[in-house]
Amino acid sequence: MRCAGLFILLVWAGGLPCSTRGADYPVGARSWALARASVMLVDFWCITHNQGGLGWLERPVVGFTHQSGYIPETDHQILGVALPCFAGCIGGSLSLYGYEHYQQYKAAIAYGRYLSPKLAGGIQIDYYHTRISGVYGQDHRVTFEAGLLLRANDQLVLGAHLFNPVSQTWGRYQEPLPVIIRLGAGIHFSRPLQLLVEVEKQPGQVAIPKMGFEYAFSRFFFLRTGVSLNPTLHCFGIGYHTRHLQADMAYAFHPVLGGMPHLSMAYAF
Repeated sequence: MRCAGLFILLVWAGGLPCSTRGADYPVGARSWALARASVMLVDFWCITHNQGGLGWLERPVVGFTHQSGYIPETDHQILGVALPCFAGCIGGSLSLYGYEHYQQYKAAIAYGRYLSPKLAGGIQIDYYHTRISGVYGQDHRVTFEAGLLLRANDQLVLGAHLFNPVSQTWGRYQEPLPVIIRLGAGIHFSRPLQLLVEVEKQPGQVAIPKMGFEYAFSRFFFLRTGVSLNPTLHCFGIGYHTRHLQADMAYAFHPVLGGMPHLSMAYAF
């Protein structure tokens, strides 16, 4: 019970309600290094950021990411795969968040494809299983999410993502699963430097602005940093990308709760 109480306190202090934690939670160390300004990114982890990006994946990819929480009880892992087929790309993922007294499993299947030479779209069906010790018990819910990506030109990429538009509820007390809207843009000022900006909004909640910079200081190595508000997060990280391997590390710092490291790896066949 002591651990459960500490867990609930820390989630509350971080500004993320227990019932919504992990619902639409961008994963992947590249996203976290950019303060989660990732709705416009095109890489394997678009299976969680914006399924429209699947339309640009050309090879089968498998990946894993681990996020160490502020305490071990808030760790988050995800395993995913993407397979180009049917004039587009199918993606699937399994994730686990929490610990023995609070666990949330998510299984998802997605499909994305080109809608025009510059526009791609995708949709994903999500299945959630949540278990909380004590009187809360467990619950199952199905919802969906969808996204669009527009490559306006060589310097500008726009992204939009909508999670849970059907406004599902879950749990014994029918707590609402949040409706989340994310809009963002990626701007290449020069070949090695990219600025990423995003705004996340839930109805009835204050908007979350995010901004990140990614700098390619060689063909394979990347430096990243970012900041977001509500709550305030300062983030930075590095990446190593080759034709087959994408490896990323990130560190997110909360001024009250401390640091949270992230590691991601993806391999394209």
